[in-house]
Amino acid sequence: MENMIAIEASHIINELPDFLEVFVSVTNPHQQHENLFIFPAGTEADNASYFLEEAGMLAGIHTLVKVSQGQEGADFYDTGFIVGSAIYLFKDLLTAFKFKNGNKMQIEMSLLQMEEHLSFTAFGNNGQSIHFAHAHYEKLITGIAKAYEVGVEFLDLDK
Repeated sequence: MENMIAIEASHIINELPDFLEVFVSVTNPHQQHENLFIFPAGTEADNASYFLEEAGMLAGIHTLVKVSQGQEGADFYDTGFIVGSAIYLFKDLLTAFKFKNGNKMQIEMSLLQMEEHLSFTAFGNNGQSIHFAHAHYEKLITGIAKAYEVGVEFLDLDK
C-alpha cells in the first residue's frame, strides 16, 4: 500500500484543452482519472494544488491509498477507482482491518457476513489480506467478528 494525493480540478478544466495541456506538462501527474490528477505525497502534489488554486480551478484534495491487487467489493466504486493496473481507494472514507486470530472456518463465515459491507480486499504478498470498508461500518465489523469469535485488528492507513 502506498499513500498518494489526488488533486481534483474543476470540471471546467476539460473545456480548456490548452490550460489542461500546460497543467499536465508543468505538474507531471503520476496518473489521471477524469478530473483527478494523482501524485505521490509531497511537493509535486502541493505545486499542482497551488497551480489550480491560482487559476480558480481547485475543486478538492484527496488522500488515496494505492493497492496493487485484490478484489472489488459491492460498493467499490463509491470508495475507489481503477486507472490502468493501479487501484486507488479514498482513504478518508475507509477503515482497514485484518484478521488477527480465529479458526479458518469462523473467519470465512464472518467474511461471508461482512461481504456486502466491504469495499475492497487487498491481497498481500505474505498471504495476509487487508479488508477495506466504509469507516462508519467499523462497529458493525467489530460486532460480526465478536459474534464469530474471531479477532480483527484495525490498521492505521497513515503508516
